[in-house]
Amino acid sequence: MIVKKIKSKKCSKSKARQIADLVDYIRQPKGGRGAEKVEHSGSRNFLASRHEGQRLEMIALATESVHSRMPVSHYVFSWRADEQPTAAQVDELVDIFLKELGLEGCQTVYGLHWNTDNYHVHIAVNRMHPVSMKVIDPNNGFDIEAAHKVLALVEHRQGWTPEAHARYAVDERGKVVARPRRRGHRLTQAARDVECATGEKSAQRVAHERGHKILATAETWAELHARLAEVGLRFERKGSGAIIFVGDVAVKASSVDKAFSLGKLQKRLGEFVVGDYGEMVSAPQPEPVSPINQKLWRKYQEDCAALAASDKPEEPAELDAALARKKKEQRQEQSTLHERFQGYPRYILNIARHFLKRQQRKGLRQLRRELPKRKPPRRQRFEDWLREHGFVYQAHRWRYRKALEALPPEFRGRPTVPPQPTWDPRAAYTAYGRAILQASPNVTPERFNASIAYQMRKVGFPPKVVEETLFQCAPQAWKNPPDRDWRRYARRMMAYAFGIEGDTSVARELAVKAGKLSKPVLAETQPRANEGDQTTDSKAGEERDTQRPAHRTRMR
Repeated sequence: MIVKKIKSKKCSKSKARQIADLVDYIRQPKGGRGAEKVEHSGSRNFLASRHEGQRLEMIALATESVHSRMPVSHYVFSWRADEQPTAAQVDELVDIFLKELGLEGCQTVYGLHWNTDNYHVHIAVNRMHPVSMKVIDPNNGFDIEAAHKVLALVEHRQGWTPEAHARYAVDERGKVVARPRRRGHRLTQAARDVECATGEKSAQRVAHERGHKILATAETWAELHARLAEVGLRFERKGSGAIIFVGDVAVKASSVDKAFSLGKLQKRLGEFVVGDYGEMVSAPQPEPVSPINQKLWRKYQEDCAALAASDKPEEPAELDAALARKKKEQRQEQSTLHERFQGYPRYILNIARHFLKRQQRKGLRQLRRELPKRKPPRRQRFEDWLREHGFVYQAHRWRYRKALEALPPEFRGRPTVPPQPTWDPRAAYTAYGRAILQASPNVTPERFNASIAYQMRKVGFPPKVVEETLFQCAPQAWKNPPDRDWRRYARRMMAYAFGIEGDTSVARELAVKAGKLSKPVLAETQPRANEGDQTTDSKAGEERDTQRPAHRTRMR
């Protein structure tokens, strides 16, 4: 599982309009193009019972907040492609989330969506407490850290597979503990987002790859500037710190390495000396961040370059020219202000300057509203470009490029499909199910059915046969099957087994058999809170764990 906080962006909409749009989006049954998206929705701590009343109630309480621009926060929890939560599991996640973040008494609206490859739940919580009328700051502002602890608790209790680099885990005593952090250079989230969107190396990565050795081994400032200029970088001082320019993009020197802050470099090289770069430094050419889809990435770069070149105007835009004329007039007016108030006390001149500045700002805002705005072309995301041009499978490969990069190059293609076996698919489901239960007695029903779907795909069963078999047999994995759309459940499990994740798993097994890859060590499935011997610190926790029904996988 992963979690993300959706930041509230500044826009022209009022606070009430933003909250109404968010709540409607979360609980609106249909998404874009009229497709269904909501499988389950709910709310907490409202007086009203209907959606319209709860929306008005949340808006009324949020508008009472004077000091917070947007007291309603938006979080998203997402599952893996082979995991499909039930309504009861989503309700439990929301309860854990509110408790861990200290928002138990706050208004909350949530909805489980399935309109993407991964099930995900949107949670909108009004941090304005209805009793104290104060805005709660979860975990003293570190709400994402608390949300990652929620991930560990939910994964432990419900049996979901944790991510490879999860921040927290639950130990044998049921306590949330921090996992060891990865050492070495780590990109910022903004740099990772740029690389995911464009497929090219971010400025921070380029600065680290080209400049780290130079900054670490340079003996004088002159040597540092000269060697950086040779690789297309330049080092400049800004305030009390330093930045490295990759073309026109600035990167903090300390983000490349903590040892490259201006203070530490001055201790090693002496007082800072400005470098004379002149025309030596040119913007570096974009480089692919991954070997996956490189030919298509170069075509994508050509399209982006053509779009940027075709949109360059030959003459200044109307808004830019009008703003330039207006600012010139304002500068002339400012220059004559001192002559107009000559002979008056100094404080009168300062008051006149203040109000003139306010008047000029108001005039510029009015001019921007009256003249049409010229928006620059927005660069399309690489994954969206692939889908738009019909490369759907390549778009999936790009999304799961990390798993493909871990494979030897000769195993990164699509595996060949073996011939369809002649034995009964339901007998295959039963046989694979028994083998899985023998290897992992505490496997969760979701992982149980996903493993069977993958095994059936691997031996040659076609997608339609796998889907129909799961539709008929998948409910057997639960002692009390939940109320859900089993046809959709079977279809999504089949899509997982025959998608890029299934292809990657098959390729990994083939690489291990060929001796090109070491066999991975499989992590043992963690027991849920109601299984095994567990100690709790409170009687209430023991009663809660006792009352929770056990979802042990079984075969009829």
